[in-house]
Amino acid sequence: MKLIAFTPSSIDWKGRTIVGLHRAKGTWSLGRFPFPQVVYNRCYGSDPQLIHKLGAAIGADHCFNDVNQLNKLDIYNKLNRWLAPNLPETVPYDEANATSMLERHGEIYFKPLFGCMGKGVYRAERSPSGDVRTGQHYFVPQTVTSDHAFFREHMKQLVRSTPYIVQKGIPIRQIDGQVFDIRSLVQKNEQGLWSVTNLVSRIAYKGSFNTSIFVKSCLSQDILKKLYSPNKVQAIMTSIYDVSLRTAEIIDMETDYHLGEFSVDVALDPEAHPWIIELNGKPQKDLYRGIPNRSAVYQRPLQYARYLCGKRSL
Repeated sequence: MKLIAFTPSSIDWKGRTIVGLHRAKGTWSLGRFPFPQVVYNRCYGSDPQLIHKLGAAIGADHCFNDVNQLNKLDIYNKLNRWLAPNLPETVPYDEANATSMLERHGEIYFKPLFGCMGKGVYRAERSPSGDVRTGQHYFVPQTVTSDHAFFREHMKQLVRSTPYIVQKGIPIRQIDGQVFDIRSLVQKNEQGLWSVTNLVSRIAYKGSFNTSIFVKSCLSQDILKKLYSPNKVQAIMTSIYDVSLRTAEIIDMETDYHLGEFSVDVALDPEAHPWIIELNGKPQKDLYRGIPNRSAVYQRPLQYARYLCGKRSL
């Protein structure tokens, strides 16, 4: 297998060649190569027309993760038919929905419809006295008001014209006073079948709800062992594996996305019930630096590419 990294601007459509970096004998070298047999799209939010053109050249089923900037509301609606007990209520943002969700749940999150890395995420909660507290990244609020009209106007100024969702807040289990999540990496293997490669946790800074800005990452099992008995740890991990693989089946069944990998971000509530917070169509790979037995994280996409090479193009 020859591995080449290239950008859309380096494609020569007429000559059917690409200019890219090729890894050989431990070093990268620049060269011109024929069109690859399989393309793994790592450009976030790629131009659909370019992906379609590339698919027409090499075979539509030979380009995977063609869509990797996922619509949070669309994903929620598709999963909710099958996995409602594991999904916090999610609705499109408008003033009425924001008010209604806050009244019903007491804690809500505002997220960009196509957001990533925790950018533009805001949290709002209603205190016992009726004040509304809002903030970004941290639980300590940046604004506190008893005027709900002010809260609605404040959120409108923050959101502006960007499409947003409003998501029910989950009381997230913490370790040593820090929030952590569980990222389930779901990848297709050399048989073209979904499998969960590992569960990795990101531990947020003290006082922060944003695990995208984390102090450290580690195998989820290492955290769970400090919080639960061995039998409970196994039960939690099995539950997350099952939910993750069911999610993959639904994505394949309900969408026309061709994904070779994605991640499921899960939060545990105080009863250790797993909640799907969101999916990521372009999982961060630097998250796995220092994680034991991480080679499969990088090998699986190549194994899946080899599998696609053996398939006749549709």
